[in-house]
Amino acid sequence: MNGDVSSNVSSNVSGKPLPQISDLTRPFWTAAKQRKLVLQKCTQCGTFQFFPKPWCIECGCRDMPWTEARPSGTVYTFTISRSVVMNYRGWEKDLPVLMCLIDLDEGTRLYAQVVDCQPEHIHIGMRVQVCFEDISEDAGIPKFRPL
Repeated sequence: MNGDVSSNVSSNVSGKPLPQISDLTRPFWTAAKQRKLVLQKCTQCGTFQFFPKPWCIECGCRDMPWTEARPSGTVYTFTISRSVVMNYRGWEKDLPVLMCLIDLDEGTRLYAQVVDCQPEHIHIGMRVQVCFEDISEDAGIPKFRPL
């Protein structure tokens, strides 16, 4: 192993990996570029879900339109990364990185970075609000900051 990252992951000019955007996930990344948090919502049972799937995880319905979600949630759990991972040097200026599972107010859980927060201040139960970062000409990524 020579320390190179997987050839399946593309990288942008910041030196950070870009998500693999598919037809199924494109609305999520495009909406984030437009500063909107969208999730799939089942038309049959009303369940919001993330990660995108072609069917509802609760009832199996395949009518899952993208719906704007409330932009806030609560930190369920977190980890603090104090070193560069996967040899992506683009992360160095962001260290330490606070990665969290966020319980969105819509009832689903999302994995995301919390920014504008010192590591000693992050805690389970912290209320957070979405913010966005452009990651390419066509995509953005939702991040969160403390309320």
